[in-house]
Amino acid sequence: MLALALAGCHGPERVGVDVAFDVEADGSATSAKCIASTGGACQIDFRGALPQRVVLQPGEMRRFPEIGPGVPVCIAAEAAELSHCQPTTLATGYARIRKGRYNRLA
Repeated sequence: MLALALAGCHGPERVGVDVAFDVEADGSATSAKCIASTGGACQIDFRGALPQRVVLQPGEMRRFPEIGPGVPVCIAAEAAELSHCQPTTLATGYARIRKGRYNRLA
């Protein structure tokens, strides 16, 4: 009976993205792997670098020559979220960046 009562209750919906970056020690390249995204893909925005905007599917990894330490990066589950993100500056080595928020459901 309790299960039926709780079946109609909905809490806030979690929206998020999880991306792993590996910046090579010599600064020659960065690899990025989309771990997960509730938006269906990981949206990545390398600020002031080319390529600037990249979309990776969950499980997909790509290497980006010329993107090294010091490049600011934003990640999001939805492309529209990239315009108001606080960038994280890439550093040499491995880093896993997760961003998330809750949507209120009516």
